[in-house]
Amino acid sequence: MVEINSLVSNQPRFNHCLNRSFELRYLNATSFSHSKFVCLSELNSKIGLSKVGLVKKTGLSSKEKKTSLRMSGHEAFVKDSVEFPSVSAVDKFEATLNSQTKWLVNIYFLAVLLWRNDAESLWAATGSVINFVICLTLKKTLNQRRPITTMKYDPGMPSAHAQCIFYISLISIFSIIEKLGVNEFTMMITTISLACGSYLSWLRVSQQFHTRSQVVIGATIGCTFSIIWSWLWHAIVYEAFVSYYWVRTSVILGAATFFLGFISYVVRHSITHQ
Repeated sequence: MVEINSLVSNQPRFNHCLNRSFELRYLNATSFSHSKFVCLSELNSKIGLSKVGLVKKTGLSSKEKKTSLRMSGHEAFVKDSVEFPSVSAVDKFEATLNSQTKWLVNIYFLAVLLWRNDAESLWAATGSVINFVICLTLKKTLNQRRPITTMKYDPGMPSAHAQCIFYISLISIFSIIEKLGVNEFTMMITTISLACGSYLSWLRVSQQFHTRSQVVIGATIGCTFSIIWSWLWHAIVYEAFVSYYWVRTSVILGAATFFLGFISYVVRHSITHQ
């Protein structure tokens, strides 16, 4: 005989997934792609709920009967969700592009830094590290959850992708314009950078990893910080960088942290896929 309480106690993530799956019952199942039912698939495979029979027991209290009915309803919903709607080529492309966003943005940023190859590029790399730390701090402080259709459990406010994308986009635009001046080419690069950054950030909403407000706030913080960081270099830091050894050391260490973080991400990504 299977007791519900023992089932729950033996599955630490049972309550969280069960609550989310019940919220999904009231959403239109046909509007989601295969990725939106990851929670249900994981629940079915790891807990084996559809294979666990709730054995009838005589003398059940009314509370236990209600619990059994809720469990049976959830089991039926999981079984009914096995057949997923077909996914279009556009949806597959957007899902793949969204999963590769970090690669694309970091490679673009790295290329701009190597192209400039000066002290200001080190300062920009240091700023990317601080920008990410600010994002993590805000996530822990605000502690706003992501949409219920994602299996990510970390807080979603603000969107780290949007914040990093717009910091890198603007700081790269500033660097290119400063190096080449204002002309048709740099204006074209500016337009393409902002358009691509906006599209990649919007994918975080369309793929149900963040709400609109989380992405908008993240993008706003990234833009604001990039402007402040660029202003600090020209107004204060540059003279100190030339005059003081410890300032040069700090900037170089910050840039080294960025490059080590990028290499670490590449290694971890390779190990994960293997």
